[in-house]
Amino acid sequence: LQHYFIQSNLSMYMDKKQYSNHPGPNRGYSGRKSWPRTNQRQQRRTGGSAFVDRDGDTDMSGGFSGRGRGKQRFNPGYDVRMNRNRVNASWWKIIVHDADKFDQAHFFKMLDNTTNESIDPQNTRVERNKLVFWIKNARAKDAIRNQSGKLTLKDHTINLFAVQSNGPELLLTKDQQKEKVCSALAKRYKDKSLSLVKMHQDEDLTGMKSRLFEISSVLGELIKEKCADLIVEIDFSNNGLKHTGCTREIVAACKTLKKVILDNNNINAIVDLRNLERGAPEITHLSLLNNPIKNLMEDAQYISEIRKMFPKLIQLDNVALPEKIKFDTEEQDELPPTQKFCIMLEPTQRSAIENFFSQYVKFHDADSSARSQLAPAYDETCIFSMATAWRVRGDVKDKFPVKMPAELMKKNRNFKHCTRAEQRESRLFVGRENVVKELCELDNTRHMLQTLNIDTSGMINNHVTAILSGIIDSPGEYRTFSRSFVLAANPANGSFLILNDQLSVIRSCPDVVKKVEDPEFGRSTTSLSAEQEALVKKIQETTKMITKFCVQCLEASGWNFDSAILKFNEMKSKSQIPPEVFMN
Repeated sequence: LQHYFIQSNLSMYMDKKQYSNHPGPNRGYSGRKSWPRTNQRQQRRTGGSAFVDRDGDTDMSGGFSGRGRGKQRFNPGYDVRMNRNRVNASWWKIIVHDADKFDQAHFFKMLDNTTNESIDPQNTRVERNKLVFWIKNARAKDAIRNQSGKLTLKDHTINLFAVQSNGPELLLTKDQQKEKVCSALAKRYKDKSLSLVKMHQDEDLTGMKSRLFEISSVLGELIKEKCADLIVEIDFSNNGLKHTGCTREIVAACKTLKKVILDNNNINAIVDLRNLERGAPEITHLSLLNNPIKNLMEDAQYISEIRKMFPKLIQLDNVALPEKIKFDTEEQDELPPTQKFCIMLEPTQRSAIENFFSQYVKFHDADSSARSQLAPAYDETCIFSMATAWRVRGDVKDKFPVKMPAELMKKNRNFKHCTRAEQRESRLFVGRENVVKELCELDNTRHMLQTLNIDTSGMINNHVTAILSGIIDSPGEYRTFSRSFVLAANPANGSFLILNDQLSVIRSCPDVVKKVEDPEFGRSTTSLSAEQEALVKKIQETTKMITKFCVQCLEASGWNFDSAILKFNEMKSKSQIPPEVFMN
């Protein structure tokens, strides 16, 4: 009461403008020597005391505004005046999730009752199980948004949100959308450059979905149809993009695209550019100015990561990039020639290995019952196992089935298909009799001899590891195999015993089988006689040519070494031999 009495008595000083040096009640709180500016403005509005509102009532707030006291206490007109400038004339798009779980009429009735605002929904419809409508009342928009998560219909909580829009969108057909977008693109294309800046504000797109991610598929189709070879530069600036997902169809449609501008967007990570990388990996100019991505890493790392994605980039953010630092020499365009056999043994041992596998394949292909003749090749304590992987890549044809053959599945020890330990143990065959029995139960096979390869290690304590690989023509399908052997050599008679036999089988690819069935496939020095192989080696030491061209040179000279050397020197003097003929 004392505080109120002081306020009432001081009002006469305010009316006579004698309050400028008066200590006033505010002095005890803020130490000011004059009344706050807000009360001066209020006095000018009311034409009288700063403590009297428009209704003539005394203001109970104390006539001053300290921290947290900006809003006056008993003033019915305050909220109206403060919200007068907040009314926005633009449209708002309201989106309500799960439209199938409530009744629209009941929903709008509840909104009218809970918001106390004029909703007046426009162009109401359901899109992908979402109720969509437009309103123009900003206060109604705020009231509706505040009801998100609070309204309940049929035990279902309503979730909704509002986004700013240019106006109600019409339901257009694909052709109508293309027509409107085409008219917008015609104004945005100039000198091989297409500007897609602020697509959502384009007047030609009024009445339809106009955000870039909503019309990206239409843009991609139009560019592919009309100007795929004409666009060199595209500008995606000021579209609020958080990633480049919506740009992939657009840039992929441009065949000659070299420059992409993504300024003033919200891209904040390298991974957000993956779609642009997939759509346009050949671009040479890229701009990401005013995006958060540049502030989240150091410049060196930023440039390095972008360059990994776009190897041909020469300009980034309107700055020319330095040349890449190369530590390697000239790139090797041609791989060294492959070798049919890689047998790291002496000539006599090599011959013994070749003869051993030649006899092994012969008995294996004779007949299932004839495989019992392979028993002497296995040690009494030998081990045999088989693993299979059957992967289909959409190339299903005759003799290239989708499913793994049943006989292979029953014996498969692949960890992916055989997970239990006891099951894997039961499919490991130990002992000569068990191994030969399992070999006889396999289907008939025919090894494609032109595909066979033998790779071995060196001989260590009369033991050698050998790998036999190639393609098998089995009844009903082709199989690509790799068979690993651990062999024990008998120096007395030059024979071998198999200690371990591990067979791996996969599904063959049609393209590979077609290639190996070509009559020219497999033609190499292995089909030559010992004398011819010696000539090939001799001319290779002299000319330094790779094996293939040494054979051709000798064949053209009738396998005469002197004639082949004369022919070689003659062609070399005339610069008729290309550099790729020679070994590195």
